[in-house]
Amino acid sequence: MLSENDIKRAFIPFLKEFYKFRYEYRADTVKTELDNVSAGGLIADGMLSFRKADGTIFVCTYEATSVGKAEEVKFTLNTLYFTWDCLAFGAVAATIAYAVAFAFRFPWLVSLQWTGNLGFALGMGLIGFLFWYFTMQGWKKYRYIYAVEQFKQYFAHEQWIALGEDVFPSKTDPYLTELRSQCIYNGFGLALVSYKSEVRVLNAPSRLGIYGKDRAMAHWVTKRSWYQAMSQNVTTLSNYRSALPGDWTQAWNKVWRPFRYLFLDQVSKSLSKAVSQPLSRRNTAFDRYMRGQSVQKWVFFLALAAIIPMAYEVLTVRDDDVREVIERPETNPEDQYGYLYEGESSARRDPRGIPKQYPDPVSPPPEEIPTINLSGRDDQEEIPTINLSGDEEPEPVSTGVAVPESSSDPCVAIRRLKGWIIQDNSFSSLAFARERANALRRKGIECTIIPKNCLGEGAGYILQLGGTVAGEQDAINKAENYTRAMERYGLLQGTLLVRRINS
Repeated sequence: MLSENDIKRAFIPFLKEFYKFRYEYRADTVKTELDNVSAGGLIADGMLSFRKADGTIFVCTYEATSVGKAEEVKFTLNTLYFTWDCLAFGAVAATIAYAVAFAFRFPWLVSLQWTGNLGFALGMGLIGFLFWYFTMQGWKKYRYIYAVEQFKQYFAHEQWIALGEDVFPSKTDPYLTELRSQCIYNGFGLALVSYKSEVRVLNAPSRLGIYGKDRAMAHWVTKRSWYQAMSQNVTTLSNYRSALPGDWTQAWNKVWRPFRYLFLDQVSKSLSKAVSQPLSRRNTAFDRYMRGQSVQKWVFFLALAAIIPMAYEVLTVRDDDVREVIERPETNPEDQYGYLYEGESSARRDPRGIPKQYPDPVSPPPEEIPTINLSGRDDQEEIPTINLSGDEEPEPVSTGVAVPESSSDPCVAIRRLKGWIIQDNSFSSLAFARERANALRRKGIECTIIPKNCLGEGAGYILQLGGTVAGEQDAINKAENYTRAMERYGLLQGTLLVRRINS
């Protein structure tokens, strides 16, 4: 089994040979260091630096991993990142649900009062939280690898992960596949070290120069600088020691650590595996770089902030205003028998004698569509007819419905008409013509039924709108007025025809 020190020592010669042909460095400028620690607590198992041909310093670091420390290169669930995503999604779901209720169910929100509004928002947020929790745990972006995350904490020109060949049992191991995928994505190198100290590159570091530009350069405390500081004085060396926590932090740790150890950890163990998996992880050395993302935190707090003004408007509605926004029932309950006494007409009297609070109907009757009386007559109940018998002088313009009567020549009155008429439609049956005439007459549109045989057109009937017009243009204008009126009432069945009769 390869130890971590074996991997460290075997990887240094490989790096020297690799960069010799990659950057053509000057051999006398090469420096190597093992077990480097930065001032901020970052660790690099090995570091190689040299001066390139252009005079700039090149720094390469690597992480050596043996089978005993395989956990640092195997992915786990990024608990903090995942939890903040759950909280952000739950807050957004609660905000959307509350906004919809605010827009469409405002009276209902008012009736819930502050406890109901709080419960509604928390309930919708919990639904969103649990939905994300149980459906998104396997998402690739929540896979946390300690070695990769540690490389992201500082800048180096190129960074490598050197694995012993016994760390993963197979080339198709899902942990190795994910490690290689993340190294390629972040521009890190990945290599395997065999028992014979041979190095095989799985993927080389990226040379695009787009990685790590936003990372700070680490200040490494090498063995050489450590010995120099130690030889000078102990006070200088104490600068490398991390500062002790403050009084408040120490007091909080004395309370929090026993509470977590004696209560939270025991509760998390008793929960089912699906629920307790993220909660049961302990704070180990490999969890130190798990952090929630700032975007999710902003989304969470902004979503909560969006609910506050809507909730304030709901909770500050006065009692007088509530009476105006509460939805009234479809039927007035005061109209039901026994609700109150309405007068002497009922045989079974309600002795309470309570006056109606809402005497008007809940749903007012629809307003009647105003009609235009184009005939100039007030009486619209009966549809008069034209006397076609010829016994008396007919009127020049008829306002009724012309029907054939028993006569030797029933079309005498129609044949005397001269000019232009507006035809609505033609019918084969008198009953259909009368039905259409009655529908138009109820809307105040004057119409007359004329037999076709009076116009020399055979059997059937036509429906004339209004009276006879002397000029063609006047008839066209009048037809346009009829068209607009019939469209407004929904009675238009086609294009009105302007035609000349008895020319």
